[in-house]
Amino acid sequence: MVSLGSPVAFPPVGAAKTAYRISSRIRLFYSVNLDLVKAITELLRVLAWPVVAFIAIWWFRPELRVLIARFRRGAGLEFDPSAGQDTKTVATTPTALTALPGDIGPLPPSAATFVGQIRAAPLFQGSTDAQRVERLLHAVGFLTFAADAERIEGQIWTSQVSLLEYLNAVDAGDALPNLKARFYDPAAARFSPMFANYPFESYLAFLKTNELISVDGGVAKITQKGRDYLAWRIQYKKPPRLAG
Repeated sequence: MVSLGSPVAFPPVGAAKTAYRISSRIRLFYSVNLDLVKAITELLRVLAWPVVAFIAIWWFRPELRVLIARFRRGAGLEFDPSAGQDTKTVATTPTALTALPGDIGPLPPSAATFVGQIRAAPLFQGSTDAQRVERLLHAVGFLTFAADAERIEGQIWTSQVSLLEYLNAVDAGDALPNLKARFYDPAAARFSPMFANYPFESYLAFLKTNELISVDGGVAKITQKGRDYLAWRIQYKKPPRLAG
């Protein structure tokens, strides 16, 4: 737990207005630091299992190639031109990893120990090759989404979240001038320094570039990724945005 310590003692000031400003800055300082601690804690909690999956995939990469190849052949998805031919030598695919490829660096000892624990886990031992591949691919998919959602969360502004929430409730979308008047203009008036060099086009481009909305014929609609992002914020109890 991070200790914020005792409030800083300031020398007395003559003007009540100055004292109020100093007190407000102290409260803002503690508020920002508390929000930062909460954000870091939440990030570590969210990424714990995806990081585990990423380590497992990285470590088992050579084996996964073999498993996927076997899975394709077993499902009839791979054509073998030598099938049906009478050959004296039959090529076999190794089922066990005998040595690490040269492009894979060694893991730290503690990480290697954890990989051993994954190998020995009943869920891993009790799964078929195809199930192991699907589990790892599922983990990769979630890790990719979660990492992108965390990146967006660190950059998005409060009015942009409100805009997404509004479009989420309006299936037909809304015209760009309406969105500008409803979300951009009030935010720009309230946080004028932040919006000084940030026109509506850039404001909207952030949402489009991150595939949270689509714009067609002057009408903006929320995308499936935008809906997933809002659901992710609720599921992981993200605090309300305070600026922008």
